[in-house]
Amino acid sequence: MARLRDEQSGPDVEAQFRGWLDESEVHRRAFARMTQVWEDTGNIRMRARDAISAVREHRSSRFNRLAPPALAATLILAAAGALLYWRDGALETGIGQEKARTLRDGTRVVLNTDTRIEVKYDEHERRVRLIRGEAWFEVSKHPTWPFIVSVGDREIRALGTSFIVRHDNVQDLAVTLVDGRISVAPIATDDAALPLAPQFLAPGERLVVSRHQAPTMDRPELSRITAWERGRVEFEETPLKEATIEMNRYSRIHVTVPDAEVAQLRIGGVFRAGDSDEFVRIVTAALGLRADRNGHDIVLSQSATQPVPPTPR
Repeated sequence: MARLRDEQSGPDVEAQFRGWLDESEVHRRAFARMTQVWEDTGNIRMRARDAISAVREHRSSRFNRLAPPALAATLILAAAGALLYWRDGALETGIGQEKARTLRDGTRVVLNTDTRIEVKYDEHERRVRLIRGEAWFEVSKHPTWPFIVSVGDREIRALGTSFIVRHDNVQDLAVTLVDGRISVAPIATDDAALPLAPQFLAPGERLVVSRHQAPTMDRPELSRITAWERGRVEFEETPLKEATIEMNRYSRIHVTVPDAEVAQLRIGGVFRAGDSDEFVRIVTAALGLRADRNGHDIVLSQSATQPVPPTPR
């Protein structure tokens, strides 16, 4: 557990871990218990510190009346609160943050910027709900224990699979299969006449489901789809407006392109996620644009002395 949580650990450690996990059901149960203990102790320590601080704040009027058993009871209640917190299973990142976690079944999940998931495992299934953002799942194989990710009115079923799920205003739902096999299907409702057939993805395929158009399937360059895990954002012949929206996901600096003609200019390149200043500097220099800044807002527009270059065809 300590080696997996070490920020310096690499793919070799994860490969050794997965080999060990696959050796025996005993190993898998032991790791699940250790994961629970690891999470619980971290939260207990945090809650206990809060409880002790509260006691100290009121020690002039209350501490002398608080017997040792009562203090122990306070810490036990804090521990119970921590256990309930973990069973809620919420994992979250802020804007510009990224978090990697190994779940108690051995599944590895990496959360991209501004992402929230809720994890709920029981004896029948492993279920994760993506509330918002983007997450990369590398699912540990358990043939009798299905792994399901629900997003809005869709659910993804996987087994021993690596896939990425994104859910935001730009891509209502985008599911990219890196390796293995998954199915994506609408969640059945009581008023549905007949359940819709699931869609199966092959490695490298991406399914995009939008409220405004029919679902589409394509094969994007996986290096661009997974660039965020390396702290990068990659573009290739991307309209400037789309590029600014993507960069805005990783920073509190908000870049906009109000001019429709300028918004259609296409750019390519690799940028550091969250470095909006560098992005603006390179784009304005390459396209001859002007940047007007007001606090955290930057507006890109046509330079008064230089016409907008034609959009490449």
